[in-house]
Amino acid sequence: MKNTQLSTSFAAGLAIVMAISGCAPVTMDSTPSQARVYYKDNDKLIGKTPLKVNLVASNKELIVRKEGYFSKTVVLSPIDPDNITVVLAKRNMVLLVSKPEGAELFVEGVGRVGRTPYRLDYKKPHRTFTVKAPGYADQLFTVPEEPEGDVVIDLERTDMVIVESNPRNAEVYTADGKKVGTTPIAISATEKQVLRLCKEGYYDMPFAIDAETTSPHVLKMEREPIVIVYSEPEGATVVHRGVALGKTPFRQLVKEDMDLEISYDRHYGKKITIAPDSPRSVNVSLELKPYVVIKSNPVGAQLYRSGGVELLGTTPVEVLVEKDTAFEMHKQGFDIKPFMLSSESNREVVVPLREAISAMEKTVLIDSEPSGAKVYRPGGAEFIGETPLEQRLRGERTFELQLDGFKTKIVTVAPDSADNVTFALAKDESARNVTVSDPLLNTPSSF
Repeated sequence: MKNTQLSTSFAAGLAIVMAISGCAPVTMDSTPSQARVYYKDNDKLIGKTPLKVNLVASNKELIVRKEGYFSKTVVLSPIDPDNITVVLAKRNMVLLVSKPEGAELFVEGVGRVGRTPYRLDYKKPHRTFTVKAPGYADQLFTVPEEPEGDVVIDLERTDMVIVESNPRNAEVYTADGKKVGTTPIAISATEKQVLRLCKEGYYDMPFAIDAETTSPHVLKMEREPIVIVYSEPEGATVVHRGVALGKTPFRQLVKEDMDLEISYDRHYGKKITIAPDSPRSVNVSLELKPYVVIKSNPVGAQLYRSGGVELLGTTPVEVLVEKDTAFEMHKQGFDIKPFMLSSESNREVVVPLREAISAMEKTVLIDSEPSGAKVYRPGGAEFIGETPLEQRLRGERTFELQLDGFKTKIVTVAPDSADNVTFALAKDESARNVTVSDPLLNTPSSF
């Protein structure tokens, strides 16, 4: 009985001594359990949860770690409850941030992998990065296996400032005109420097760099209102208000709107307007005029417009054909050959001539159904008469028949045609004249 009382007294006394001295055990557990517990000041391992931690007089700062989870710092004090449970958060990814933001991340053997803030997947093999930012020293950084949360990289500022320009590749000069380099460029900021930014087509821009300048130092240049006119084909003449200013490519300082005419031989001209806010480069494509080289077989035939009145030349002849046009080919000993060309014709055509069997002439009566149609040379340029109409022929001839309310019709007659030829006219339901040819009769050849 005496021993029991003594033991009880000893235990009570020990508890009082521990309370007075500040030494009290705390049971620490974790969710999940079996986490490693370290002293934070020296990273010394204490043990795995659950475990007892004795606190003597002062607080203890511990860090709890477990693979696959974010670490957690815990501060224990003698007045804490006897039991503490630390809940760890599952870790699949971690956010890697830098000061300043936007640093580039490189991995050896892989190259650039991203820019901060960067979300790192722990399933990826690389954990060590070279961190780069303009104006800051490169830093080799390894992301810890068990971070407590977002990982922050503080980059160390260098004495260099990266000068960038918009647009890029501007030239940088010192105050006395010495070229320093081309943007983007690193410039020492240990002492103040006054510099000048230059680029063709933009106004010069003075600027200063000193130790307080933020890197990168981005400068936006103001464009001069210069417009360069290009053409296809190159070398076109540029005319303004009747005065030839030059040939393309044509460079012009534009202070107000300018109306220009762009022309080139054998091409259709174009009119354009340039203004101070026009794009720096203006491209003009000129359309080639539809010239056609007309040849004959055999060569040396005379080319006429339809009707045989206007001589255009002796084959080969080059003619501008901008719309459907009727022609005739004449050569001694050969039949007259009427034919049609259009702007869609080939750039070179060969017209075959048929040798005349005899110098046959014949009068043919041309009529229409209904009668009374007006007879013209093709194109309606020359009025000949009204149907019924007699024509003396010594070769193929092409005519155009017109009658109100009926479709215009192009017909061909020749010495071997019947004595009386009647052409049926179709009613024009749309009340618009449309040129057609009777597929059952001879019509001009088209190329």
